[in-house]
Amino acid sequence: MFCHSLSLYFNFNAMLRKQYRLYIIIGTASTALISVAVFSNIVLVQFMWIDHRDFEGGPMGYLLATSSAWWQVFGTAADMTANFIGDGLLIYRCYIIWHGSWLIVIFPIVLYLASMAMALVTLVQSAKPGDFFTGMAVNFGVPWAVLSVALNVYVTVAIIVRLMAARRRLKGILSKDALSIYTGISAVLVESCLPFSVLGIVLAVTYGNALSVASAFLFIWGVFLALAPQFIIFRVMNGKSWTTDLVAQ
Repeated sequence: MFCHSLSLYFNFNAMLRKQYRLYIIIGTASTALISVAVFSNIVLVQFMWIDHRDFEGGPMGYLLATSSAWWQVFGTAADMTANFIGDGLLIYRCYIIWHGSWLIVIFPIVLYLASMAMALVTLVQSAKPGDFFTGMAVNFGVPWAVLSVALNVYVTVAIIVRLMAARRRLKGILSKDALSIYTGISAVLVESCLPFSVLGIVLAVTYGNALSVASAFLFIWGVFLALAPQFIIFRVMNGKSWTTDLVAQ
Protein backbone atom coordinates (compact mmCIF):
# COMPACT_ATOMS: atom_id res chain seq x y z
CA MET A 1 0.00 0.00 0.00
CA PHE A 2 2.78 2.43 0.92
CA CYS A 3 4.72 1.54 -2.24
CA HIS A 4 1.64 2.40 -4.30
CA SER A 5 1.26 5.73 -2.49
CA LEU A 6 4.97 6.40 -3.06
CA SER A 7 4.70 5.67 -6.78
CA LEU A 8 1.74 8.05 -7.08
CA TYR A 9 3.69 10.72 -5.21
CA PHE A 10 6.63 10.61 -7.63
CA ASN A 11 4.22 10.94 -10.56
CA PHE A 12 2.78 14.18 -9.18
CA ASN A 13 3.96 17.58 -10.32
CA ALA A 14 6.26 19.66 -8.12
CA MET A 15 3.38 21.58 -6.50
CA LEU A 16 1.49 18.45 -5.49
CA ARG A 17 4.67 16.75 -4.26
CA LYS A 18 5.29 19.70 -1.97
CA GLN A 19 1.68 19.57 -0.73
CA TYR A 20 1.80 15.83 0.05
CA ARG A 21 5.42 15.61 1.24
CA LEU A 22 4.44 15.40 4.90
CA TYR A 23 2.26 12.36 4.26
CA ILE A 24 5.09 10.55 2.49
CA ILE A 25 7.51 11.34 5.33
CA ILE A 26 4.99 10.00 7.84
CA GLY A 27 4.36 6.91 5.73
CA THR A 28 8.08 6.20 5.34
CA ALA A 29 8.79 6.62 9.06
CA SER A 30 5.79 4.50 10.05
CA THR A 31 6.75 1.71 7.64
CA ALA A 32 10.36 1.68 8.87
CA LEU A 33 9.37 1.63 12.55
CA ILE A 34 6.78 -1.10 12.15
CA SER A 35 9.32 -3.15 10.17
CA VAL A 36 11.68 -2.93 13.16
CA ALA A 37 8.89 -3.97 15.54
CA VAL A 38 7.84 -6.89 13.31
CA PHE A 39 11.46 -8.07 13.03
CA SER A 40 11.73 -7.95 16.82
CA ASN A 41 8.56 -10.07 17.10
CA ILE A 42 9.91 -12.56 14.57
CA VAL A 43 13.08 -12.97 16.61
CA LEU A 44 10.98 -13.41 19.76
CA VAL A 45 8.79 -16.08 18.14
CA GLN A 46 11.84 -17.99 16.90
CA PHE A 47 13.44 -17.93 20.34
CA MET A 48 10.17 -18.82 22.10
CA TRP A 49 9.02 -21.69 19.93
CA ILE A 50 12.23 -23.04 18.35
CA ASP A 51 15.57 -22.10 19.91
CA HIS A 52 14.44 -22.07 23.58
CA ARG A 53 11.41 -24.32 23.45
CA ASP A 54 12.68 -26.26 26.49
CA PHE A 55 12.86 -23.10 28.66
CA GLU A 56 11.35 -23.49 32.13
CA GLY A 57 7.68 -22.59 31.85
CA GLY A 58 7.63 -23.16 28.09
CA PRO A 59 7.24 -20.42 25.48
CA MET A 60 5.18 -18.16 27.77
CA GLY A 61 7.78 -18.58 30.50
CA TYR A 62 10.45 -17.47 28.03
CA LEU A 63 8.34 -14.48 26.96
CA LEU A 64 7.88 -13.30 30.55
CA ALA A 65 11.53 -13.91 31.45
CA THR A 66 12.95 -11.97 28.49
CA SER A 67 10.51 -9.06 28.27
CA SER A 68 13.34 -6.69 29.29
CA ALA A 69 15.81 -7.98 26.66
CA TRP A 70 17.30 -5.17 24.57
CA TRP A 71 15.75 -6.37 21.31
CA GLN A 72 12.30 -6.54 22.94
CA VAL A 73 12.70 -3.05 24.36
CA PHE A 74 13.92 -1.84 20.96
CA GLY A 75 10.83 -3.31 19.30
CA THR A 76 8.59 -1.73 21.93
CA ALA A 77 10.26 1.65 21.36
CA ALA A 78 9.64 1.33 17.61
CA ASP A 79 5.97 0.50 18.24
CA MET A 80 5.55 3.46 20.60
CA THR A 81 7.21 5.87 18.17
CA ALA A 82 4.97 4.62 15.36
CA ASN A 83 2.02 5.17 17.72
CA PHE A 84 3.11 8.78 18.30
CA ILE A 85 3.32 9.34 14.55
CA GLY A 86 -0.06 7.72 13.91
CA ASP A 87 -1.79 9.70 16.67
CA GLY A 88 -0.18 12.90 15.41
CA LEU A 89 -1.47 12.21 11.89
CA LEU A 90 -4.95 11.51 13.25
CA ILE A 91 -4.99 14.82 15.14
CA TYR A 92 -3.75 16.61 12.02
CA ARG A 93 -6.49 15.03 9.91
CA CYS A 94 -9.08 16.06 12.53
CA TYR A 95 -7.70 19.61 12.38
CA ILE A 96 -8.09 19.65 8.58
CA ILE A 97 -11.57 18.11 8.53
CA TRP A 98 -12.72 20.62 11.14
CA HIS A 99 -11.40 23.44 8.95
CA GLY A 100 -8.49 24.43 11.20
CA SER A 101 -10.47 24.66 14.44
CA TRP A 102 -8.00 24.68 17.34
CA LEU A 103 -10.84 24.37 19.86
CA ILE A 104 -11.53 20.87 18.56
CA VAL A 105 -7.93 19.66 18.72
CA ILE A 106 -6.71 21.26 21.97
CA PHE A 107 -8.02 18.41 24.12
CA PRO A 108 -6.52 15.59 22.00
CA ILE A 109 -3.21 17.46 21.90
CA VAL A 110 -3.15 17.47 25.72
CA LEU A 111 -3.94 13.74 25.71
CA TYR A 112 -1.24 13.24 23.09
CA LEU A 113 1.45 14.90 25.21
CA ALA A 114 0.33 13.02 28.33
CA SER A 115 0.37 9.66 26.51
CA MET A 116 3.87 10.40 25.19
CA ALA A 117 5.10 11.07 28.72
CA MET A 118 3.56 7.86 30.08
CA ALA A 119 4.89 5.86 27.13
CA LEU A 120 8.43 7.04 27.79
CA VAL A 121 8.18 6.07 31.46
CA THR A 122 6.71 2.69 30.44
CA LEU A 123 9.61 2.13 28.05
CA VAL A 124 12.13 2.86 30.78
CA GLN A 125 10.36 0.50 33.18
CA SER A 126 10.14 -2.24 30.53
CA ALA A 127 13.93 -2.13 30.16
CA LYS A 128 14.28 -3.13 33.81
CA PRO A 129 14.02 -6.78 34.91
CA GLY A 130 10.39 -7.82 35.29
CA ASP A 131 7.32 -8.75 33.29
CA PHE A 132 5.95 -6.13 30.88
CA PHE A 133 2.41 -7.45 31.38
CA THR A 134 2.34 -7.85 35.17
CA GLY A 135 5.43 -6.04 36.48
CA MET A 136 6.12 -2.40 37.35
CA ALA A 137 5.73 -1.38 33.69
CA VAL A 138 1.98 -2.03 33.97
CA ASN A 139 1.63 0.83 36.47
CA PHE A 140 2.64 3.23 33.70
CA GLY A 141 1.66 1.14 30.67
CA VAL A 142 -2.02 1.08 31.56
CA PRO A 143 -2.28 4.91 31.83
CA TRP A 144 -0.39 5.17 28.53
CA ALA A 145 -2.82 2.77 26.85
CA VAL A 146 -5.85 4.53 28.36
CA LEU A 147 -4.64 7.99 27.31
CA SER A 148 -3.83 6.80 23.80
CA VAL A 149 -7.22 5.10 23.47
CA ALA A 150 -9.02 8.15 24.88
CA LEU A 151 -7.27 10.32 22.29
CA ASN A 152 -8.26 7.95 19.48
CA VAL A 153 -11.87 7.69 20.65
CA TYR A 154 -12.23 11.48 20.96
CA VAL A 155 -10.75 12.17 17.52
CA THR A 156 -12.73 9.30 16.00
CA VAL A 157 -16.02 10.70 17.32
CA ALA A 158 -15.07 14.25 16.27
CA ILE A 159 -14.28 13.16 12.71
CA ILE A 160 -17.41 10.99 12.41
CA VAL A 161 -19.61 13.86 13.64
CA ARG A 162 -18.00 16.22 11.12
CA LEU A 163 -18.35 13.79 8.21
CA MET A 164 -21.98 13.02 9.03
CA ALA A 165 -22.75 16.75 9.22
CA ALA A 166 -20.98 17.27 5.88
CA ARG A 167 -23.00 14.43 4.34
CA ARG A 168 -26.27 16.11 5.30
CA ARG A 169 -25.14 19.47 3.92
CA LEU A 170 -23.73 18.09 0.67
CA LYS A 171 -26.56 15.68 -0.13
CA GLY A 172 -28.21 18.04 -2.57
CA ILE A 173 -24.97 19.43 -4.00
CA LEU A 174 -22.68 16.50 -4.79
CA SER A 175 -23.49 13.49 -6.89
CA LYS A 176 -24.16 10.16 -5.20
CA ASP A 177 -20.73 8.82 -6.20
CA ALA A 178 -18.88 11.91 -4.99
CA LEU A 179 -20.84 11.89 -1.73
CA SER A 180 -19.90 8.23 -1.21
CA ILE A 181 -16.19 8.96 -1.78
CA TYR A 182 -15.96 11.69 0.85
CA THR A 183 -18.65 10.74 3.38
CA GLY A 184 -19.37 7.06 2.71
CA ILE A 185 -18.75 4.12 5.02
CA SER A 186 -15.18 3.59 3.81
CA ALA A 187 -14.40 7.30 4.29
CA VAL A 188 -15.77 7.23 7.84
CA LEU A 189 -13.90 4.03 8.75
CA VAL A 190 -10.56 5.20 7.31
CA GLU A 191 -10.60 8.89 8.22
CA SER A 192 -11.76 8.24 11.78
CA CYS A 193 -9.60 5.11 12.34
CA LEU A 194 -12.67 3.53 13.94
CA PRO A 195 -11.38 -0.09 13.89
CA PHE A 196 -8.12 1.03 15.51
CA SER A 197 -9.99 2.86 18.28
CA VAL A 198 -12.21 -0.16 19.01
CA LEU A 199 -9.19 -2.46 19.14
CA GLY A 200 -7.42 0.03 21.42
CA ILE A 201 -10.31 -0.16 23.91
CA VAL A 202 -10.03 -3.97 23.95
CA LEU A 203 -6.26 -3.72 24.47
CA ALA A 204 -6.63 -1.24 27.34
CA VAL A 205 -9.15 -3.50 29.09
CA THR A 206 -7.14 -6.72 28.69
CA TYR A 207 -3.80 -5.08 29.53
CA GLY A 208 -5.23 -3.19 32.50
CA ASN A 209 -6.67 -6.41 33.95
CA ALA A 210 -3.45 -8.37 33.29
CA LEU A 211 -5.30 -10.93 31.16
CA SER A 212 -3.25 -13.55 29.34
CA VAL A 213 -4.73 -12.51 25.98
CA ALA A 214 -3.27 -9.02 26.33
CA SER A 215 -0.09 -10.04 24.49
CA ALA A 216 -2.17 -11.29 21.54
CA PHE A 217 -4.19 -8.07 21.37
CA LEU A 218 -0.99 -6.06 21.68
CA PHE A 219 0.33 -7.78 18.54
CA ILE A 220 -2.93 -7.21 16.62
CA TRP A 221 -3.00 -3.59 17.81
CA GLY A 222 0.55 -3.19 16.49
CA VAL A 223 -0.59 -4.43 13.06
CA PHE A 224 -3.45 -1.92 12.96
CA LEU A 225 -1.02 0.71 14.22
CA ALA A 226 0.85 0.24 10.95
CA LEU A 227 -2.23 -0.01 8.72
CA ALA A 228 -4.30 2.93 10.00
CA PRO A 229 -1.93 5.74 8.82
CA GLN A 230 -1.25 3.92 5.54
CA PHE A 231 -4.97 3.74 4.74
CA ILE A 232 -5.28 7.50 5.28
CA ILE A 233 -2.19 8.25 3.19
CA PHE A 234 -3.46 5.92 0.47
CA ARG A 235 -6.76 7.83 0.24
CA VAL A 236 -4.93 11.17 0.24
CA MET A 237 -2.59 10.09 -2.58
CA ASN A 238 -5.57 8.85 -4.62
CA GLY A 239 -7.41 12.16 -4.20
CA LYS A 240 -10.27 10.60 -2.23
CA SER A 241 -9.60 12.22 1.12
CA TRP A 242 -10.48 15.56 2.68
CA THR A 243 -7.94 18.34 2.08
CA THR A 244 -7.69 21.92 3.28
CA ASP A 245 -8.87 23.24 -0.10
CA LEU A 246 -11.81 20.82 -0.24
CA VAL A 247 -12.99 21.74 3.26
CA ALA A 248 -12.72 25.44 2.41
CA GLN A 249 -14.82 24.95 -0.73
